[in-house]
Amino acid sequence: MAVVISLGIAVLVVAFVAAPFFLLSGRSSEPAPKDPEAPDVLRDLLAEKETIYATIQELDFDFKSGKLSVEDHQDLRRRQETHAAAVLRRIDELQQTAGPTDGPGGSRREKRKA
Repeated sequence: MAVVISLGIAVLVVAFVAAPFFLLSGRSSEPAPKDPEAPDVLRDLLAEKETIYATIQELDFDFKSGKLSVEDHQDLRRRQETHAAAVLRRIDELQQTAGPTDGPGGSRREKRKA
């Protein structure tokens, strides 16, 4: 009887740990719908950008330590870079519609162009 209970608990733990991988796999890499009125969207996108950058660094570390093959590393890194590009485009769109938030000097991009 103890073996059956142990196996049941093990199955539940594995299902709980693996659920996020299956639930997030169908998620689109497109950013959230356009809503320039919501500053939360921009904050969420900036947090997502940092998460993607950290993931890319982890992929590079795993590759250098021998945990990933060359093909897996290239494939996973390419996916993260594509996702990062979409997030960065969305951040740029939101910042352009919100106008300059850096004060009277304008944004850093505008300062570089001058």
